[in-house]
Amino acid sequence: MQAHHLVAASAKENQAFALMSRLHVALRRQTQRIIDIEYMRMSPDYCRHVLDLAAQSTLPDIHELGIKIEDLYFGANGLFVAPAGKLAADVADHDASAQHGSANPPHDAPVESQPKAGYVGRLR
Repeated sequence: MQAHHLVAASAKENQAFALMSRLHVALRRQTQRIIDIEYMRMSPDYCRHVLDLAAQSTLPDIHELGIKIEDLYFGANGLFVAPAGKLAADVADHDASAQHGSANPPHDAPVESQPKAGYVGRLR
């Protein structure tokens, strides 16, 4: 990835974090709802869930923040959107190894015997 792409991605991350912080405060004050900003940055499923909550809100500031965050993460060049070239290359590599009957998975393939990492949290 080129330097200007890294700078642009970093700027988007900073903007998204600021908007998520504002959403966190607004949800806490107006609906007594607490969200995990750090997990929202990492998990598209959790991010989508929080954005669905914001979309259901009748409060305009929460709704607008949700729309802005959704655009940053799930828009055309969003932070959760996989680059098309990388995805196509991964599919081609997988198809090539399947055709050659490779018994050994690629070095970056996940090991099935290891448990999947996930969010574990609790209310205080």
